[in-house]
Amino acid sequence: MISKISGKIYAKHTDHIEVEIGHGITLVVYMPQSNINSLIEEDTTEEIFTSLQLRQDSITIFGFLDPQDRITFEILITISGVGPKLAVAILSLMNSSEIFQAIETENSHLMTQVPGVGKRTADRMILELRGKLEAPQNSVLTFESNNEIIDSLTALGYSTNEAKSAASKIPTGQNLSLEDRIRIALQNISLND
Repeated sequence: MISKISGKIYAKHTDHIEVEIGHGITLVVYMPQSNINSLIEEDTTEEIFTSLQLRQDSITIFGFLDPQDRITFEILITISGVGPKLAVAILSLMNSSEIFQAIETENSHLMTQVPGVGKRTADRMILELRGKLEAPQNSVLTFESNNEIIDSLTALGYSTNEAKSAASKIPTGQNLSLEDRIRIALQNISLND
């Protein structure tokens, strides 16, 4: 298995990059669009965490700038109906933290924002991934549905900064309803007064 490559970015394309690793060898590495966009320029040296996928008709390298994204990719492709290309599409729209949050909050709507993921696939992903994904280390989890909490709090007259601060202090890893999370956010605001 090839777990990491370092080399000079030879070319960037919409769904892959070409990495010159030396001795006249250039590898094609398929990556999430978000990773490709964050690469600074061609002709720079990058370290890319990879997953080598062997299929009957191809050998393909998938790459990620974050090792946690590679782990998430390898877990995603274990789900029936989710192949490497769909897993890359998911990681193009969401990072590992956001995927973890969507699974923990059973937010199938967020998962269906990915082209190729319908309601049925999103529900299957949530069911099969629940408990398999771990919260990425060194990340502050800010739930996508915190936008709903922030909107609710600002509608009640709180400033956006107060609302964001209160929403960020909501405990993670618990299966709380939206109402419970708003109640906790209001308690957080009252504690700060």
